[in-house]
Amino acid sequence: MSDWQERITHETAPAIRAEHELRYRIAAPLVLGGGPWCDLGCGNGVAAAAALGDARPAHAVLVDIETAAIALASAELGMPETVQLDCDLTDPVDLQRIDQALLDFEGNAAVTCFEVVEHLSTFLPLLDWAGRLARERGATFVISVPNDAFWSIRNPHHLTAWSEGAFEELRGLLPSEHTLLRQVALTGSALVAWDGERVQHELEVGAGGEGMVASHFIAAFGPRHGDLWRGAVAVQTDMLEQRRWERQRESNVVLAEQMAREQKAAIEAQEEIIVAQREELREHTATFDEWRTYIHELERELGRPLAGTPEAMQREARAATDLHDSSHSADPVEPPA
Repeated sequence: MSDWQERITHETAPAIRAEHELRYRIAAPLVLGGGPWCDLGCGNGVAAAAALGDARPAHAVLVDIETAAIALASAELGMPETVQLDCDLTDPVDLQRIDQALLDFEGNAAVTCFEVVEHLSTFLPLLDWAGRLARERGATFVISVPNDAFWSIRNPHHLTAWSEGAFEELRGLLPSEHTLLRQVALTGSALVAWDGERVQHELEVGAGGEGMVASHFIAAFGPRHGDLWRGAVAVQTDMLEQRRWERQRESNVVLAEQMAREQKAAIEAQEEIIVAQREELREHTATFDEWRTYIHELERELGRPLAGTPEAMQREARAATDLHDSSHSADPVEPPA
């Protein structure tokens, strides 16, 4: 029941939305650079729309595993003419479909792939495809993965786990010319006039340095990998939405705990039934053993083989055969004259 925020919506916590928005902001110079933009794992398009503001690329290819999410992203971006592809990014055939879609547009493509790789059973087909497009077609890629070591709790939606060490291994598979960034979380506050009039603050923020823990790792490669925007995003917290989000999570936790209690009670009840049935089986087995002992004593007195032994079973088989043979060998009854 935990809300892992795998799909960003308008109801997502502001801090998490800002986190996703920042990734699209750093790629904005590439997205708006004149060539087609391809967003792999586009989701609902909320973060991309917020990051791009009123600007839009001339052409976009939106890709996701869910068709409904792509339609929502197209609407959120206000780009009804986008190419929409539902694709499995581990399938070379689907990657070729994306490749073909990008061929229809002029200019070097910018490809974003944020918080997607960890959901793939293997990222090698995607990486091979991306490297080829960067070399042969001048495409620039920007990808991100979460620092799962930072969260310390396994995300059930992630098929691969990422840490700084794992990202270093990925780095070894990237083209030699690339840019790497660490994304870190910020905490802050602001003051406004008593009447609440909106004001735009220019913030000076210190980030990085000793003790820094990255929430996400970002890599860019391709001809324009160095053109990523550098900066930070701070958003005003909508306390009503934040509280609703927190209450929803609290509600989900309570429901999950209640379900766990009910399941535990059901398991305990089932275990009690099993114990009772096991005891009943023991009693029946003891009774059966007593009867078998009594029958064997009678059989010994009569000089007959003990029931259940091979000798007794052979004797019963012979008796059944003799009865069958005698029933078929009896003289037929002649009809009356």
